[in-house]
Amino acid sequence: MTTPILSVIVPMFNVEPYLSACLASLTGQRLADLEIVVVDDGSTDGSRAIADRFARRDRRVRVLEQANAGLSAARNTGVPPARGRYLAFCDSDDIVPADGYAALVGSLEASGSDMASGDVRRFDSTGTLPFRWYGETFASRAVSTHIRRRPALVRDRMIWNKVFRRSFWDAEGLAFTLPVFEDAPVTIRAHIAASAVDVLTDVVYRWRVRDDGELSITQRKYEPDKFEARMHMVLDTFAIVSALAPELVAPYADDMCRGDIPDALRALNLYDDARLSEALSLARTFVTSVPGEVVAALPTTERRLLACLAGGETAELRRLVKESN
Repeated sequence: MTTPILSVIVPMFNVEPYLSACLASLTGQRLADLEIVVVDDGSTDGSRAIADRFARRDRRVRVLEQANAGLSAARNTGVPPARGRYLAFCDSDDIVPADGYAALVGSLEASGSDMASGDVRRFDSTGTLPFRWYGETFASRAVSTHIRRRPALVRDRMIWNKVFRRSFWDAEGLAFTLPVFEDAPVTIRAHIAASAVDVLTDVVYRWRVRDDGELSITQRKYEPDKFEARMHMVLDTFAIVSALAPELVAPYADDMCRGDIPDALRALNLYDDARLSEALSLARTFVTSVPGEVVAALPTTERRLLACLAGGETAELRRLVKESN
């Protein structure tokens, strides 16, 4: 059996309405020398039948199964049997443009870098949606760069717009450990550990916003348990940055204080203090660790939010969150 250039790991759980489009985009890649490892995480709908149908029609598709254990476990299950020289991850409700993997793998073949990352677009049933957060990150192409030289890469925290050299992934012992919001600790650690990274302006991934069925985990991010999980992600990633690349603490903390923290606090508009107490405690742990110079450089609204959060002034924090939305 020949070794494919690329292995794509596709964790799958109850995605019947979306799976065919995802797998069709993968089997239709211009980079044909790939394998698609679908990991059925205990689906109870028609997802398995769809995956099996693709596997019967295309020898590049393999279907593994496990009892339901979550997205991180499913991704980890797919890595050991993957045979490719490069490794990628695709969520089973999303789509990879036809040239996506050819662009990423082609760049790595030419540069010798450990990983490559490209731009992203969001979409729903009505079409493509603006996704400005990555604007600066992928505004210009850079080959054999690094997060230390390009600090805007602290925003590049998702797993699915990347291809990794498999030898690098294994040597670093990379794996998913958080049950949800699991990408950032892995991708930021990879960015720091890589000898070099390629950054492409090409759109290599289309991220679905579900508007016609069950919401994704990301779309349920204001639920109390998801808010709490999100704060674990913020803290775990902060610990990695602090330990491995202290010079990135300021840009990482700045990004969190302008983005994830104010956004997560919108949960205060939906739930009472008792339901959010643990999440708010975790958020407080983070903001009280943010360097003072980072806080001082924030816009007034964010500074006020963080001050109330750090001081435990929940009533005033609620008022500010409502006022800022």
